[in-house]
Amino acid sequence: MINIARGDQRDPLTGAATEPALLRFLDAVLGMTEPGGPLVGLLCLEVDGLDVLQSRHGQGTVDAVMLGIADRLQETIRNHDLVGRMGAGFAICLAEIFPAQAAAAAERLRAAIANAPVPTPAGAIPVSCSIGMALGRAQPGDALVFQARDAMWTARHRGGDQVATAP
Repeated sequence: MINIARGDQRDPLTGAATEPALLRFLDAVLGMTEPGGPLVGLLCLEVDGLDVLQSRHGQGTVDAVMLGIADRLQETIRNHDLVGRMGAGFAICLAEIFPAQAAAAAERLRAAIANAPVPTPAGAIPVSCSIGMALGRAQPGDALVFQARDAMWTARHRGGDQVATAP
């Protein structure tokens, strides 16, 4: 396992890896892939309607939602995968995975978020997310990030609460 645990590499709100730490991990696992072997998956995830939640309930509620989602993601991933903050949401690096496994993992994560309301100071709030999935090997990490983010926007434009896969 690749250790990214430097003192400043955790998001102070959620405990997830920071974006720079996640990108270093992504580049490292991409560099270890072998032809014909498992791929590296990247899931980019954003909460649907987060701006509406912010305007209705305030930053404290948004923070509680993000913390609740981070906890659900950590509980759902494998030990050798990594959850990190990226942009306004999260990214999950799935090391050594095959396409069907990555698709199943993305759906498990989507369901873990959508199937139970998140406790917040404003009460339990149902949330959903849009997830973009990209798979690759032996390529720059930023290219995989671009593909996963693009797929996430596709999921969001299709109505949210779903997974879209990069071509």
